[in-house]
Amino acid sequence: MQPNDNDAFGKRLAGVFEVYNRTRPSAEAMAVWWRILQPFPLDAVSRALGTYTRTEPKFPPTPAQILELLGQGAGDSRLTADEAWPVALASQDEAETVVWTDEIAQAFAACRPVLDAGDDVGARMAFRAAYERLVAAARMEGKPAAWSVSLGFNAERRAVALERAVHLGQLSAPAIEHLLPAPADVTPDDQAAAENIARLKQMLANAMSPAEKRAKQREQLAAAERERLDRLKAQASAKVEQLQKGAAA
Repeated sequence: MQPNDNDAFGKRLAGVFEVYNRTRPSAEAMAVWWRILQPFPLDAVSRALGTYTRTEPKFPPTPAQILELLGQGAGDSRLTADEAWPVALASQDEAETVVWTDEIAQAFAACRPVLDAGDDVGARMAFRAAYERLVAAARMEGKPAAWSVSLGFNAERRAVALERAVHLGQLSAPAIEHLLPAPADVTPDDQAAAENIARLKQMLANAMSPAEKRAKQREQLAAAERERLDRLKAQASAKVEQLQKGAAA
């Protein structure tokens, strides 16, 4: 929100509290509300307040509750705790390529001692508590989700994981191109992996900007022209050699 949105925001928040028959927040409380929600557009904040009043019949909102709604509806790609838990577990397998956020990695590190002790249920509960606390803190500070890759050694699974991350908008296509394994010297057992890699590389090519595509096409045309000239030179050399041999005979 912009500074000139302060009055409109105050009126909308006061209206929400009136809906619940509660006194509007004090000036000090309003300053806290503003500081927490200021990174978001006024329209998005208004929609979140409207969503809250439609779904909560008894109690007025807290900043954290509106912040959570803003995260879910404003392009925040973070997973829920239940969605993040399988991702965290997959990181234990060195063959798997895992695409996760800082909050998933940190929460899993926090619950890892419990998991290593054999308490799966306790580990999941500890993960959930840590993850939700970390996500709430990040959203309160206005931090976007920061997705990163933990590479596994299985080439096929790596290509599938990276393709899925690009499809979900967690990673950009150019950002992962250097992470793809080379498809050269493919054995029959690796055929599926090679197909996945080739498909992802094609997707990366389609993700290029028009200028990049034109530059790529120019490079390809230049390479084809060089190859054609090399063939002509080779043919001419062979013809000259043939004529010289004929003259010598």
